[in-house]
Amino acid sequence: MKIFETVEQRAGLYTVNEAAMYARMNRQTLSNWLYGSSRQDALRRAKISKDEGKYLTFVEFVEALAIRNLRINYKLPLPKIREALDVAKGEFQIEYPFAHKEHKTFIEGKDLHIVLKGEELPIQITGRKKGQSSAKLCLENFMEDLIWDNDKKVASAYIAHRYSDEVTKQNVLVSMKPERYFGAPIVEGTGHTAETLWRAALAEGSIERAAEVYEVTPAAVRAALGFCDKIEMAA
Repeated sequence: MKIFETVEQRAGLYTVNEAAMYARMNRQTLSNWLYGSSRQDALRRAKISKDEGKYLTFVEFVEALAIRNLRINYKLPLPKIREALDVAKGEFQIEYPFAHKEHKTFIEGKDLHIVLKGEELPIQITGRKKGQSSAKLCLENFMEDLIWDNDKKVASAYIAHRYSDEVTKQNVLVSMKPERYFGAPIVEGTGHTAETLWRAALAEGSIERAAEVYEVTPAAVRAALGFCDKIEMAA
């Protein structure tokens, strides 16, 4: 990861390869979303110029997670997602609708809706009824693993993995916070990245030995292994 002091003070930025790995998606697909290709335009202009290198801020990473969710779980086409991004920014001045605390985005059917600050009813932002209020409140929020920055009102952390240990009944979280380890996934309560504990288990030959060396619980090491296996870090 690289630090750009002029863009985000002491905050880590993810390369396209890193972000794609953590998001469990194809790196070329993510690059196309950010920078376009010969067949399609970018979904939005990346915050950091391509000339400086292909880097994502944390909020852009969260937005990529949301878009992946919309594509895989709801089969929404990219033109529909592009329309939602354009409307949110152009009509409501919301830069990142998928990563904002006060303006939450929901999905119903094949169209996107947004609940603006101070409002109760969602407003449809894609499709033929765009701009109309919806009376249906049973809409699903597709980003349940975000933690919010109360000052900036945008996502400040992402819970990347939840692990429930069958032996100790301990629940362990692997989270990503831009101000800690430059945004790398960390095992909560340990002060170590998931990669560190994963590599320790490989080097020491056992979960118990790795836990002893790094002075953490075996459950923390197992959480790291589960996360790293999930994102196929070994590959």
